Amino acid sequence: MNKEISFYEFTQLSDEEQYELVFKEGEFLNYSIKNDLRFTLYKLKNFFVEVVYDARENKIVNLSSFMNAKN
Repeated sequence: MNKEISFYEFTQLSDEEQYELVFKEGEFLNYSIKNDLRFTLYKLKNFFVEVVYDARENKIVNLSSFMNAKN
């Protein structure tokens, strides 16, 4: 990606484009597992993306993006 994408621009991309951008350019931060679900957190530029993968179904079931909340 040549230019920095904004949070708003990211949310306007198709699901496939969001997945591709996160997996190619996102910085992996952490993951947790609950039952058959794996919750994986990535940092992409100035916002975060959580990808939820269902191991039993072998597919991504959700992608959520959010800004850093300041206290």
